[in-house]
This record gives sequence, C-alpha cells and structure tokens, in this order.
Amino acid sequence: MANTIQSINFDYLKENLLRDTARMAAIESVKFFKQSFRDGGFTDTALSKWQETDNPLKRKTMFNSGVLMDSVRATEESTKRVVVSSDTVYSAIHNEGGVITVTAQMKKYWWTQYMRFAGKVKTAKSGKRSQSKDKQKPSTKAEFCKRMALMKVGSKIKIPQRQFMGESQTLMSRLDEKLGAKIAEYWERTQESLTT
Repeated sequence: MANTIQSINFDYLKENLLRDTARMAAIESVKFFKQSFRDGGFTDTALSKWQETDNPLKRKTMFNSGVLMDSVRATEESTKRVVVSSDTVYSAIHNEGGVITVTAQMKKYWWTQYMRFAGKVKTAKSGKRSQSKDKQKPSTKAEFCKRMALMKVGSKIKIPQRQFMGESQTLMSRLDEKLGAKIAEYWERTQESLTT
C-alpha cells in the first residue's frame, strides 16, 4: 500500500482538478445564465418569471436581437474564482432594474422610428390604397414610438428588474454535482493508471 501512495503525484492531480473544475464552472455558469433568456426569468431556488414588456417592437421580453444574451461570458477563470459578466451598456439596468432619464437623443431616435412605422400605408387586397380611415391610422408600433418621442427631456422611465444573472442556489447545486462527478472521474483514472 505504501508503494501505491508514493506513486501518485497528488500535487499534479490537485492542480489539474482545480483547473478543470474552474473551466467546468465557467462553462456551466454561462450556460445557466443564458438559459434565463430562454426561460423568460431567473432561477435562484425556483424560476422567477420576468414582467412582460408592453413594447410592441419586441418579439419577446429581453430577447430582440440576442446581443444581451450573447454578451454573457466568463471574464475571469482561475483556480481561485470564476467571474461571469455581461458587457453591454444596458446589462446592469435590466439585471438590477432602475430609472433612466429621457434625453434629446432618445426623442430623436423614437421620432425616426415613428416615421418608419407610420409611413406604411395599408392597402386593400387589390393593391389600391385603403380609403377607410381606420385602416389609415398608424400601427400599434408607430403609436408606441410616438408616445415615447413625445416624452419630455428629463422625464423618468422606470425599467423593471429582469434579472438574468446573479447568485443562484440551483446553479451552486448543479456545480456541486458536477464537481463530485469530476472528482470521481479523476479518482477512477488514477486507479486505472496504477493498475496498468
């Protein structure tokens, strides 16, 4: 038995296990946080659904272009800690919630969007312009853009918290399970190498 223990390089095993575990934790954490966008909410002990958006320009709450979800990545990965973050300018306001102030630039953007959507005239099946007044009224998208453009500079808009990353007991439990499996895998490989 004494010969077996001497032939195992525990320091080498420890360093490899720590490195592999950090990599596994980074990959699993990024996957877990990106899952928030697919689930439409954040999971700590249970899924907490996000408040639905009333913005008709969005196809799905917090998922229009996918830029925010794609920005979630591991920014630090070492044997001491793993850091996962999102680097878009609007990450924090969505994850934590808060208030934004209407600016002249925002108003200009919304007027441009209004003109884009209001400029579409509805036509009849024959291809002629519709003469009906209700069919000539601006679309829901155009009305939304107009409402946003008419807000006064300095007005406040409350952005509800739609957390997509943070501390999660569910994530920690999954990482514990995977760590246990990784240790068992290392131990099995070590035993196999000793018998060959």
